[in-house]
Amino acid sequence: MRRLLTVIGLLCSGMFAVSSTTVNAMERYVAGVHYKIVAPEPSKTKTPHVISFFSYACPHCNHLEPAVEKWREKHANNVQFERVPAQWNPLFKDMARFYYALNELHLTDKYSQAVFDEIHKKKRSLHTEGSILAFVQTLGLDKAEFKQILNSDAVKKKMRKGKGVMTQYKIPGVPSFVVNGRYFVNVSMAGSPKKLFEVLDFLLTK
Repeated sequence: MRRLLTVIGLLCSGMFAVSSTTVNAMERYVAGVHYKIVAPEPSKTKTPHVISFFSYACPHCNHLEPAVEKWREKHANNVQFERVPAQWNPLFKDMARFYYALNELHLTDKYSQAVFDEIHKKKRSLHTEGSILAFVQTLGLDKAEFKQILNSDAVKKKMRKGKGVMTQYKIPGVPSFVVNGRYFVNVSMAGSPKKLFEVLDFLLTK
């Protein structure tokens, strides 16, 4: 009997060790280190949800953009992806207004990379309404129509909503991401751009 109890004890110890190893492997990324919790519970949505906080004017966002697009395409069928442009200063506000105007026309996917390139590769400023309208004309868009959308109530409403989301999650900088309304992560916390997307994948499973 004593021998039987010893064997059972060893088996249980072995099972516990395997279980602990599995948990440690699963929890490779730790709250407060690689990401932080910004809400008590995940948002109640049927589809996993990721918010990308960014600005066309941000050089770090520009550098990360190709990888963000690649990750977004990888999860296109199973993750709801939303962009929220930052509005901390006049330049960022102008870029947010530009983004939301393109969004009203369902053209952000088509032209966002062109906007990044205009600012960061060609070094051309888009910080005034006039420069934005001149640029969209080179894209083949109607200048007068775009001006109307830039100043529309719909864009103003989206600006207010976006600002509220930034405030809600206390976003300190861009690029940053919030997963399922609960988990915040950026490149600095993750450790590198490559690890950022690994942490995003990990958080989608929580």
